[in-house]
Amino acid sequence: MVLSCLLVAAGGYLINDYYDQAADLINKPHKVLQSPEKALNWYGVLSVSGIALGAFVGWQAGLLNLAIIHILVTFLLWKYAESWKGVALLGHLVVASFLAILVFIPLLYEYIAISVLYREAAASARYLLYAGLSYAIFAYLSTLVRELVKAIQDTVGDRAAGYKTLPIKYGIPFTRRLAVILQLVTLLMLMLFLGMQLQAQSWYTATYILIAVLLPGTLALTSLIKSKQLGDFAGVARLMKWFMLGGIGSMAFFYLELKYL
Repeated sequence: MVLSCLLVAAGGYLINDYYDQAADLINKPHKVLQSPEKALNWYGVLSVSGIALGAFVGWQAGLLNLAIIHILVTFLLWKYAESWKGVALLGHLVVASFLAILVFIPLLYEYIAISVLYREAAASARYLLYAGLSYAIFAYLSTLVRELVKAIQDTVGDRAAGYKTLPIKYGIPFTRRLAVILQLVTLLMLMLFLGMQLQAQSWYTATYILIAVLLPGTLALTSLIKSKQLGDFAGVARLMKWFMLGGIGSMAFFYLELKYL
């Protein structure tokens, strides 16, 4: 399942770079595709392989029809690269939705097992679903903020390529304010979760959330508020990467905490 999702995502990166060559000549000239035709061929190989593996896992789980998810995501990533990226907000919503689906997809493939768990231990099943939904919401909001920041950062090249992204259509100040609001909402949700962990005296979890998630998230918010020039937003995008990594990486931390601490 992990490999299938990675292959689909890798294909999405390739097709995005293929269609984004004009903008990349300005936004990131050091990363422009050297062989577009070869990239297109690899896009086909990676996407088909990812879909096939997703179908195989679905078949093993007794839910072969879930292969439609990989097919749909592959289509959406292609459509995003081909045209939706240049449409205000739409492209950002597609990418954010993809990350949210990616986080929640294991629970979809374990639908049969969770159905059994609901009959045997409903509270545990609900906990799994709520936890999965919480991670999906975090992935969606944090990705959306980072996509908005990247759109601001790439304004010059995107305008030259004829894109109508949010900062081009509605202005950089508006896009920055929207990103600030979304980041504030995300941090407030995390603070609520932190308070719940402190109330439950879960000190290891609270410490992790505070240092690995809230700290980089707060630094990203502060930098976003202070950013004025286009070059300033590159630092915000890097901090958002650490914020997202800390949030999603908490899955591994919680597992180790339950097992060893």
